[in-house]
Formats: sequence, structure tokens, C-alpha cells
Amino acid sequence: MSNASIEWIHSRLKFGVKPGLSRIEHLLDRLGNPQNKLKTVHVAGTNGKGSTVTFVAAILQQYGLKVGTFTSPFIEVFNERIAINGDFISDEALDQVVAVIKPLVLEMDQNDRLANTTEFEILTAIGFYYFQQQAVDLALIEVGLGGLYDSTNVITPLVSAITTIGLDHQDILGDTLSEIAREKAGIIKAGVPVVVGRPVGLPSQAYQVIAAEAKRKAAPIFRPAAHQQYDLSLHGQYQQENAALAVKIVELLAGQLDLAVDQTKIAKGLKQAFWPARMETLKGFILDGAHNLPAIKRLIAEFDGTRPVNILFSALQRKDFHEMIGLLKTIPNAKLTVTTFDYPKTIGASDVADIADITWLEDWRTFVTAPQNPDQTYLITGSLYFMSQVRAFLIDSQA
Repeated sequence: MSNASIEWIHSRLKFGVKPGLSRIEHLLDRLGNPQNKLKTVHVAGTNGKGSTVTFVAAILQQYGLKVGTFTSPFIEVFNERIAINGDFISDEALDQVVAVIKPLVLEMDQNDRLANTTEFEILTAIGFYYFQQQAVDLALIEVGLGGLYDSTNVITPLVSAITTIGLDHQDILGDTLSEIAREKAGIIKAGVPVVVGRPVGLPSQAYQVIAAEAKRKAAPIFRPAAHQQYDLSLHGQYQQENAALAVKIVELLAGQLDLAVDQTKIAKGLKQAFWPARMETLKGFILDGAHNLPAIKRLIAEFDGTRPVNILFSALQRKDFHEMIGLLKTIPNAKLTVTTFDYPKTIGASDVADIADITWLEDWRTFVTAPQNPDQTYLITGSLYFMSQVRAFLIDSQA
């Protein structure tokens, strides 16, 4: 039955992104407001949300806690968006929750003010309901888009976190870092401590907006320790930033959950944390879902030109793909190939016909199945939806 449940959830994609909390508040109220019965951490930011959630979850599991995670989008299977201690929601559990929620949504569709509940709003409700059913010790909730009007912004968490601020989704969030920061700062709650990323990913003009909102809400504001390096299985300097943020979150949670700050548990959790398609090495390829300009900027800093780099890139048309390609072309000693993949509104050959010094490839599988030179690096990057398809192909292949 789970395929039918997932198909129904996906059928709500046609309603797009609809900022506002009236629909989710009504739906959750009908469900008995499960979000109010949970201890939570709320994580917003342009990039780094999923990795930060993964680090925090891995550390807290070292303490024996039952930790729920709500993340998006999925890389391997739909169910991974809602998980407990790394175990995805089962098909059976998903069916059971959908059976409760679907009639309420269909009833809401008959009311003009509440009609057209979106896919993400339904997912949010499923997550809160499931976590309450399963009596998790803590739920780590990743914002879907922005913060202020995101459907997850119905909780009063123990800790709020804002990872990075960069230009993305400007059509919804605004054209400047300050405007985007204002949206992200919407998750700050009165008196609730907020952790913000290091300056490398959160520029001063964005920080000033967040700090002003924190002051207005009397919310203590914290930043991770500078320059500390951790032993991680997740590669890339940006993961060091995410790990530092996660450690600060755990330190703040420790006092509220009556946990001792145990450096051994923290180190073990950080080392065990895994998040697919983030500088992940798989069958000779580096996969990194750098799906917006800030992420591409962080990615290119990882390559210094000492080895030739063969890059395969694809993105959605709504992204700033021209600028993303331009940045990738600045990687020294690199050859850039651009492709398309099976998803609505992906870039095509005509979209990049005017860009010099790139190779167009109609079928990305040609790149993946070609022989590799052991003295060169092979990087596949761009849309997370693209990463999902490439990753599944690589895992299923016999190569």
C-alpha cells in the first residue's frame, strides 16, 4: 500500500510552495497537536541543514537517546525524510499515518480557506504525528524553505539553529542576504537559544539581522568555536563548519536534557555520521549535491588543481545554473561536462548552447560508465534530485 500512500502525497506537489501556517496549524490541531508533545530542535539555513541534523542525531544516539529526524529532499528512498535513529519510517507505518491524515486533508479541500494542502505540509504533519506515536526523546526538524512561514515553524524548540545564509529561492525569500536572513530568523522563539554558523557561511549583514531578531525575542545567541577541526567521515571543509555547529547545539541541549557533555561521545558520533551525496566517494566518483550558488562556492574551494578534475553537472532550470557553471569553470585543471536527467524542468542542450568551454552530454550514464584515469578526479555535482538518480545507478551497477 505504501506506493499508493506516496503517490497520494506526491499528488499534492501540484499545489507548489504556499508559505503560511493556517493549513498546517488546522491539520495539526485535528491531529491533537502532536508537535506540542515533542522535544525538538529546529534547523534553518541555505545549506548544511541535513548534515548538521545528521551530526546532532549521531552524537545524541551515543547517549542512548531515541532521535527522530525530519529532512528533505530524499537521496535514496522517500521514507528517509522521516527517520528514528537512522531507521526510515516503514511502509506500513507510513500507510497507517496517511490513513489518519488523508481524510482530514480531503475534508480541508472542501474549505476555500484551507484547501490545497501542499506535499510538504502533509509530510510535516506525518513527521510530527509519527514521532509522537513513537515517543522519541528528541525530534530534529529541518526547515523546508525559509523559516518564518515554513510549515515546520509551529514548534517551540529547545534550541534553534541557522546554519548558513546565501542567495537561493530569491523568488520567495527575497533578493538580498538581509531579506533571506529575516525569513530564516523567523524560527527564533522567545527565550530559546539560537546557534548560528561561523562567518564563512553566514556573512555579517545576515548575522546582524539574526542577532537583532534574537535580541528582540530575548533569545541567547551562540556561535561555534572557531578553527577547531574534527575527525569526520564526511569530507569537505564545509562539513567541519556543520560539525562545529552540531557540537554547540549538543552542548546547549545537554543542560536541558540532563546530559553530561562527553567529548568521547561527541567525537564518536561525529565520526560515525553519514549523509549521502555530500563529498561522498562512491565507485571512483565524488558525489556532492551542490545545488545552489553558495554550495558551489564551497565546493570549488575543495579543489586546488593539483589533479585534473572531470566534472559532470546538472541542475533545474529555476536555479542560477549559468552562474553555477561559470563558477565550476574556475576550478583549475578541470574539464566540465553538462547534462540533463529525468525530472521536470531540468536544463537541456538549448539552455547551455551559449556557454563556451563545456561539453554537452545527452545521457549522463555515458560519463558514469566510461573508463577512468586513476590519476584524475571525477566529480558529479548539482541538483540533489540528480544526485539521487546517479547514486542509485552506481549502487545498482556491477562496476
